[in-house]
Amino acid sequence: MTLHFAQPSWLVIGTIICTLAFVFLRISAARRRRVLAEFAAPETYDRLTVNVSDTRRRLKDILFLAALACCFTALARPQYGQEWREVRQKGIDILIAVDTSRSMLTRDIQPNRLERAKLAIKDFVGRLQGDRVGLMPFAGSSFLMCPLTTDYSAFTASLDALGPDSIPVGGTDLAEVINKAATLLANEANHKILILVTDGEDLKGDALQAARNAAAQKLTIYTIGVGTPEGELIPDAKNGGQSFMKDAAGNFVRSKLDAVTLAKIAEITGGLYVPLGNMGQGFTTIYQEKLKLVPKEEHGERMQRHPIERFYWPLALALILLSLDFLISGRKSSRSFGIPLIKTAGRRLLNRGKLLIVFTVLLSGLTSNANGSTGDRLYHEKKFDQAEKAYAQTIEKAPDNAVVHFNLGDVLYKKKAYKKAISSYTKALQNEDLKLQAKSYYNRGNARYQLGKTHLKTDPEQTMKLYRQAIADYKGTLALTPDDTDAAFNRKLVQKQLE
Repeated sequence: MTLHFAQPSWLVIGTIICTLAFVFLRISAARRRRVLAEFAAPETYDRLTVNVSDTRRRLKDILFLAALACCFTALARPQYGQEWREVRQKGIDILIAVDTSRSMLTRDIQPNRLERAKLAIKDFVGRLQGDRVGLMPFAGSSFLMCPLTTDYSAFTASLDALGPDSIPVGGTDLAEVINKAATLLANEANHKILILVTDGEDLKGDALQAARNAAAQKLTIYTIGVGTPEGELIPDAKNGGQSFMKDAAGNFVRSKLDAVTLAKIAEITGGLYVPLGNMGQGFTTIYQEKLKLVPKEEHGERMQRHPIERFYWPLALALILLSLDFLISGRKSSRSFGIPLIKTAGRRLLNRGKLLIVFTVLLSGLTSNANGSTGDRLYHEKKFDQAEKAYAQTIEKAPDNAVVHFNLGDVLYKKKAYKKAISSYTKALQNEDLKLQAKSYYNRGNARYQLGKTHLKTDPEQTMKLYRQAIADYKGTLALTPDDTDAAFNRKLVQKQLE
C-alpha cells in the first residue's frame, strides 16, 4: 500500500501560497524593524526592543507556515489503504424482447418498424434509474443477447447491433420467446416483467397458451405493437430493400399489425397493450402508467473497493501547530526594566490574518467538493448542461481530480458529445485507482464505439479506426478486471462488427 493524493493539484497550489506567505512575513518583519528605527534613536531602539524575541517570532512564523502547508495537504485528500464497501442496488428487472423478423423492415412507420422500435427503446432506457434491463431478439427462435444489467451503455451497444440477421431462423414465434423469457426470469425474486416489441404476426406456436403459462409464473407481459393495421409490403433485404418479398405463389407479402393477439397476451398476464406510435410514445405510456408505480426491490449488492481518506491526519496537525502559534508569545519573559511594554496591535491583526488565511483555504476546498457534489446531483436529475458546468468549475480548482473528469465524461456521453467524453475519460485514466482505470477504459471504449457509428456512412475508415481503439479499451478493462462480463461482451460485439 502506498500513500497517494486524490487531488494533488492542491499540493502545487499550497507550495505557491506558502512561498508567498513566507515572503510576506519576511517583508513584514523587515518593514516593522525599519519603521521602528526611523522613529527611535539607536539607544532608545535597543531599550524598546529588549523584550522582543526575534527567535520566538520566527518560530511562530514557522508554525503558521507549517499549519498552512498541512491545510493544503489535507485538501489534497491523502489516501492510504483500501476498504470494501457494500453497495446495494434497488430497481426492477425488465426483459425487452424485440422482433427482428423480416416483417419488422416494413416502412409503414419511419424509418422502418425495427429502427423506430430501437429508437423508442433507447429513450425508454434513458429514463431508468437502478433498474436492470436485458435484451432478447427473436424471430423463429430467440436468444439472450444482453443479460439483465444496470450498464445501460452495454445494453445500448447490444441494441444497436440488432438487425434482421440477428436470428438465423426466420418467421415469428411469440410462444417460443414468451416461454424462454419465463424460464430466464423464473429464479428472479424481483418483479418479473417482459416487454414484447413486435408487429404481432404469430406464424408459429400458441402465444396465448404460452401467456397463460407465464401468468402462472407471475410474469407480467407488456406488449407494444409496431406498425399499422393497414400494413405495408415487406422490403426484400437481399436486394437492398429496392424490391419487395413475395410468397411461394409469387404474390407480394403485406405485413399488418395484429393488435388483437398482443392485447390478449397482455390481458392474460395482467400487463398492458399499447401501440408504439410514430414517436415511440407507447413506451412512455407503459413507463408512466405502469412501470413507474412498480415498487423497487433490492435486486443485488456488490462490493466496491474504496481508498481510505486520511485528510484528518494533516488537518489535526494543522490545528495543533496553529494552537501552538497562538500560545507562544513573541516577547521574552524577562522584565521590561521600567519600560512599559508596547502592545503591538499590528501583530494581533497579523494573527487574525493568519486565521483568516487558514479558514479561507479550508473553505475553498469545501467549495470545490461542493461543486463536485452539485454536479452529481444535477447528473442524476438529468440536467446534463448544468452538471457539465458544475464539473467544469470543480476541474478548474482541481484539474487533477480523476473522479470529476470521469463524471464529466459520463455527462458528455449522455449529451452525445462523444469526442469530448473520450478526452475526459483519458484524463480520468491518469490516476492510481485501478477500479477507476477499469471503468474509464470501459466507458472510453463505449464512447469510441458510438463516435465510430456517427462516421459509418461518411468515413468508414475512421469508423474502423475507432472500433479498433474501442476493442483496445475493452481489453484494458479486462486486463484490470478479468471477470468483467460486460467488457468481454462489448469487445466481442465490436470485433464482430469490425469483421
